[in-house]
Amino acid sequence: MHFLLVPKPLFTSGMIVEGYYLSYQYGNAILESVKSNPLDRAMTSPFFEFINKVGLDALTQNKPLFVPITEILLMTDMEKEISEPPNKIVFIMDKQTRPEPTVLERMKRFTKLGFRFVVIYQNNLEDIRPFVPYTDYLFLRLPVSHLVSHARIVQKEFPRATVVATDIEEQPIFDMIKHSSIDLFDGPFYKVHIPSSAKQNALTPLKVNYIQLLNIVNQEDFDFQTFTRTVRQDMALAVQFMKLVNTSASRTQIKNLNQAAAMLGQREIRKWVAAAVTNALCADNPSEVTRISLLRAKFCENMGKHFEMAMAVENLFLMGLFSVLDVVLSVPIKDALGMVFVPSAIFEALVDKRGMHYEVLNFVLTYEHGAWAEISRVALMRHISVDDIHVAYRDALLWYSNMINMVVDADDI
Repeated sequence: MHFLLVPKPLFTSGMIVEGYYLSYQYGNAILESVKSNPLDRAMTSPFFEFINKVGLDALTQNKPLFVPITEILLMTDMEKEISEPPNKIVFIMDKQTRPEPTVLERMKRFTKLGFRFVVIYQNNLEDIRPFVPYTDYLFLRLPVSHLVSHARIVQKEFPRATVVATDIEEQPIFDMIKHSSIDLFDGPFYKVHIPSSAKQNALTPLKVNYIQLLNIVNQEDFDFQTFTRTVRQDMALAVQFMKLVNTSASRTQIKNLNQAAAMLGQREIRKWVAAAVTNALCADNPSEVTRISLLRAKFCENMGKHFEMAMAVENLFLMGLFSVLDVVLSVPIKDALGMVFVPSAIFEALVDKRGMHYEVLNFVLTYEHGAWAEISRVALMRHISVDDIHVAYRDALLWYSNMINMVVDADDI
C-alpha cells in the first residue's frame, strides 16, 4: 500500500512531549476519494512494517507511538508483526468499532500483552462506557468550548484514562485550558511564530557564538581555523566535537580541534553543526522545535529534486533549518535572519513567503499539518508520486535520528 504519514506530538501542560500519534493518508487523497480505505479490509497493517523499518527512535525519539487500527486488525495476531516493545505502542480504536463482547475480549487479550488503547470521545459517553476497563487514553474530538466541561465528565467515568484534547490550534487556547482536567494536548499551537511587531531582544553571548558558528560553516569554503577558534569559545561544543571525531576515527586518536576539523571535512562539519547548534539554540524551547527544524531541513532538501531544484538542495536545507529561527531567538523572523548569513532566496522565502524556495517550504509545512488534500493537489500538479513523498519523508526521519543521536552520544560523557 502507498501511504503518507506524519507523527504528531502530544504535549503535557508543561510542554513536554509524551508521545506521538500517526496522521496518515492512503494514496493521493484526490484520486482515492471515491475508494474505500484499504486499511478497513486489511488483515495486516502497513504501519507496523514502516515502524519496524524506521524504528521508534526516528519516529518518536523512543516515546510511545499511537497507531490507528480497525476492528479487523483487532481480531488478528497483530502483535506478531510488531518488533517494538508493547508498552511503546498504543492502539487507536476506530471510532466505528462497537463494544461487542468479541471486541472487548480482544482488547483484554492485548492489554495483558502490554499494549494500550485509545478510545475516541465525541459526546457519546453511553456508546463507549463498556470500553472503560481497557481504555488508557481518551481522545476528545469536540469544539474548544466543550473541552473542559466534557473532560471533567469523562474523567469521572474513565478514572484510569489519560484525557487528550485534540486539534488545539492556537497558543491562547492552550493557555486557557492547560490547567483543567485535560492531561495531554495535540495541535500546532506550539509552532506559533514571533509577530513582526515584537521588540527585538538582546541575545545572550552564548547564542551569539552559535550564530557566528552557523555563519562560518555556511560559507562556501570556510576556514578550519576560524571554525575551531569559534568552537573553543564553548567548552561543551568543543568536547562534543572531539568525541564525535574520535568516535569516527578508525585507529589514530585525534588530539586537538584543528586535527579534528581536518579529519572530518567541511561537509560532515556542516551536518554536525546543524544538529549541535540547533539543539543548543532550542534549549529554551520545547524539544519538538529542535525536531521540527532538523526534520524540516532534511525534508526540504529531499523534496528539492521533485520541485526541479536539485541544484539548490543546500539552500533548501538551510531554509528548513532557519524556518523556526524566530522562535529559537525570540525575535521576528526578519530580525533573526539579519543575524545569520543566508542567500536572498532563503530570506525571500521565510520573510516574504514567495519564490521557488517557498513553494518547497510551503509543501513541507502542509505535510507537517497532515493536510493531505492539499498535498495531493500539489503532487498531481507537479507529477510527484506518493512513493516519492513517502521516501523523502522516511529518509528525513532516518537522517534526523542519526544526527540527533550523534549529538546526544557526544554529550553523554
